[in-house]
Amino acid sequence: ATATATAVPPTATATPLPTSTPTMTPTPLPPPPGEIVFLWNPEPLDPTGPRPQNLYFVKPGNAAGEWEIETLVTDVYGAGLYLSPDGAKFAVRLFDDTDGNGRISVGDYSNIYLYPLSDQTLTRLTEATAKDIRQVSWLPASQRFTYALNKDIFLFDLANLTSRRVLSLPGLIYSHQWSPDGQWLAVISYVSDEPVMGGETHRLDLYNVATNNLIPLVDKMGFSTLKWSLDSRWLASNYEYNQGLLVTSMNDLHPIELVASNSLSFSSWSPDGQWLAFTTQLGTGNLNVWNPNTETVEQLLAGNGRISQPIWSPDSQHLAVALNAETESSLLIVDVIDKTTDTLLIGPEPGPAHYPYPLDMLTWSPDGQWILFEASGKDSRSFSIVNVSNGAAFVVLDFTGSAVPDNVFWLP
Repeated sequence: ATATATAVPPTATATPLPTSTPTMTPTPLPPPPGEIVFLWNPEPLDPTGPRPQNLYFVKPGNAAGEWEIETLVTDVYGAGLYLSPDGAKFAVRLFDDTDGNGRISVGDYSNIYLYPLSDQTLTRLTEATAKDIRQVSWLPASQRFTYALNKDIFLFDLANLTSRRVLSLPGLIYSHQWSPDGQWLAVISYVSDEPVMGGETHRLDLYNVATNNLIPLVDKMGFSTLKWSLDSRWLASNYEYNQGLLVTSMNDLHPIELVASNSLSFSSWSPDGQWLAFTTQLGTGNLNVWNPNTETVEQLLAGNGRISQPIWSPDSQHLAVALNAETESSLLIVDVIDKTTDTLLIGPEPGPAHYPYPLDMLTWSPDGQWILFEASGKDSRSFSIVNVSNGAAFVVLDFTGSAVPDNVFWLP
């Protein structure tokens, strides 16, 4: 008989269970290096007068966005931090209860303290006998500094803890700044003891250490900021606060006007000393660089809005600026070599009229991978950091409702 095939029903198989595609957990960004230092009063704003501040150190945790905030000094009045060139210590100017009434008042004097970062203790260096220590400026070796007291400049030596007067001027001294090589001292002082009407109440002089001469540079100006190039060849200064911009060569002592006195201008020397970045604010906010070797200016950016203080990356290749327009703010990165501009972050909408600029620049991190900035929105104010590679941003300190922290440093 011929065999016939028998149909065999298929074996039943179980319906496969749905499988989930594995998701990648984002790897947290490594923490930024170093620590952020500032002075701040965390209490609500008090319109009745100055309040004491505390000295804070902010240390990164295990990942970006994690912070340990440590209070190291409390209840200091009128303090100013002056970092030594070697980055190892602060000279701290603050007010003491010199009249012994148990509180800081207008009759008290300021003194200078030393605050080494190694042991974090305050040691008083001066015994004030007159009011108004204005400012401290370090000399290159970080073992001596000068301070202005009324019409005189005193030199303090940490080796023997003594001070001596080195310079006197006709009027009260407003500010002074040593060149990085310690051979020049720029001094801004009042023209005289007599009141002067208008804004041109100050003068700018240069003290030459080698010749022991005081050289008049600008005979009439307002309050000014002083910024030396890294090689000590050039001094940048303003006419009045941040109005206008002059650069002066130490070779011929002839000021060159880069920005007229009717324009707002912020400036910053590159760490390698090859460029002076500066802004102008007449209609648009412009960012420029000046080459001290060729004495030429190149515009990098023309933006519709108020442009902030430019800050340099540690490698002198990039500039960070904030551009604050009427309805929008943005943090921009400008490549000085390729002449390209990238938007790294869109800021908050403009806030109340007393702080109308949503973004402002503070400093780069020591490794050049992060930027510390101030953000002011309608309902919040904070210090934040942003990663320059991917734009990831994290709040460092929320100070909504309190005074803005000042004397900000990012230490290695």
